[in-house]
Amino acid sequence: MTIENLIRLREKESRHVIGLMSGTSCDGIDACLARITGNGLSTRVDIIGFETYPYKNEIRELIIDASQNTTGTVDKICQLNFTLGKLFADAARQIAGKSSIPVSDIDIIGSHGQTIYHISSLKEKADNEVRSTLQIAEPSLIAQETGVTTVADFRTRDIAAGGEGAPLTPYLHYRLFHHAKESRLVVNIGGISNMTYLPAGKGPEAVLAFDTGPGNMLMDGVVHDRTNGRSRMDRGGRLAGKGKVHDGLLNELFRDPFIRRRPPKTTGREVFGAPLVMRITKKASRGNG
Repeated sequence: MTIENLIRLREKESRHVIGLMSGTSCDGIDACLARITGNGLSTRVDIIGFETYPYKNEIRELIIDASQNTTGTVDKICQLNFTLGKLFADAARQIAGKSSIPVSDIDIIGSHGQTIYHISSLKEKADNEVRSTLQIAEPSLIAQETGVTTVADFRTRDIAAGGEGAPLTPYLHYRLFHHAKESRLVVNIGGISNMTYLPAGKGPEAVLAFDTGPGNMLMDGVVHDRTNGRSRMDRGGRLAGKGKVHDGLLNELFRDPFIRRRPPKTTGREVFGAPLVMRITKKASRGNG
């Protein structure tokens, strides 16, 4: 896109925008097409279309494999980056088609990508260690496949600016839910759970947001283990509804160092992934905490 086109885009009163992302649960690609009017705190967002395009089992396994430091080799990540880029481009085209809007009428695509690894804090502050994060689903491929200017690297930009890289939604939460007289709390139970606190009558600078710990990712892992791979999630909470709280195990989980850390803080599969699922299921099977 030329500078002239960027200026023209900035000056448009209303824009058609597609947002793409996949979370830590690795369920699939969320695609949203919206009409965004205005800018800043006066921005209006109208949702035109939304859809989740599930990953095939083999793609999900590749993502989980690439996300673990014991199996995530550079060749796997390199290949998967372009494989996911193609799938993200397909998702953009599909949501435009579902919404009956030609791709040529889309002004811009914002792609979060798929998080592979996230290091928000370091055990040792050595000179060669820095906070870092990695999302793949090559944005250049999305732009090439769709012909639409694509913006990405949201988490990396936040970390470069001194942030934690997550969560990404506090400004949107502020725009949608802040209130002059009521303090509000927005909780998102994703693969990793996070929250946004919106103090009454305060501006965006007063917003507090951080990851609170594992959500669907850990639950999905336990379900996958307990069903011997037959299920990837507890649909409708049917399995959970048949159980009871294991107080000893729950108390141990609450002692996790991340849970006890003060915010701001972020985490991911590298902390609450397969090793923790194995530890939980073994302890539960033994009937002690």
